[in-house]
Amino acid sequence: MSNPILTDAKLRYLAEAAALGSMHAAGEKLDVAVSSISRQIAQLESQLGLPLIERGRRAIKLTHAGEMAVRYYRESITQRETLVSSIQALRGLHAGQVELSVGEGFVNVLSGLLQSFAAHHPGLRISVKVAGTLEVMRQIRDDEAHIGLAFHSPPDPKINVRATFAQPIRLIAHPRHPLSNKSSITLREVVQHRLCLPESSFRIGQMINLAGEHERVSLDAHMSTNSLHLLREMVKSGMYATLLPEIAAVTELSRGELTAVPIESAALQDTALTVICRLGRTLPSAPAAFLPVLEGGLRTWLKKSRMTGKER
Repeated sequence: MSNPILTDAKLRYLAEAAALGSMHAAGEKLDVAVSSISRQIAQLESQLGLPLIERGRRAIKLTHAGEMAVRYYRESITQRETLVSSIQALRGLHAGQVELSVGEGFVNVLSGLLQSFAAHHPGLRISVKVAGTLEVMRQIRDDEAHIGLAFHSPPDPKINVRATFAQPIRLIAHPRHPLSNKSSITLREVVQHRLCLPESSFRIGQMINLAGEHERVSLDAHMSTNSLHLLREMVKSGMYATLLPEIAAVTELSRGELTAVPIESAALQDTALTVICRLGRTLPSAPAAFLPVLEGGLRTWLKKSRMTGKER
């Protein structure tokens, strides 16, 4: 085999197709024709002399050689990023990229931290992707984001949990809701009222379902949605109550538009907000500088909310 030239374009096409499950999806994301992606992957296979994807499958699955090629690509990007970051650090934090992947419920708290950070470092570029917990974890594993902010992320051997902040799920309701003046409530009291709940595609929704199963309470929603904004608006109308961590309704709670009531449920009390990075990854200078800002900002917000944060 002649000495192959492993270009970033060919390897990126392979990595994106593998991550998204198809060449068509990779083409849409990269704004490249599917035929071009197929051709580049075929050329890469020819250069390496080995198949990189298993043929005959509906979804793309990498061969062992394909996994090695994708791993090489991601590690080369990380090494290049580290080099650039080190050079930038010598000149001061005047350039660089911060890539974040966060759950929708954390956007309001995050926006204030980002505004302050960007004001102090105007030369930095910041990218924020909003996704569910499992997608946030995937983006962190695949080095598509430097730092992730997720709700109750499940254990993953490739994920480094940098900080954990207790964030129990509460009953969130209009101040005039019949349950709003109680010091605490049970799930059996909750289900006697109309509920608008996050869909089970949300980690919050999954934890709510688990709590219902554990306590043998049927948490059937009168309305469900994958939009936290719509959910909050419906609860503000007074027609529904919902179950959310306080951070997901921080603006409305601070304005007195909604109230939060503790729920007597172990499954809903033992939930947390996690700050995550890929295990073994050395963060470039820009995201490394933002990480303590993020953790400190969350800690401050929790103190103001009279809630305790638990860090590891």
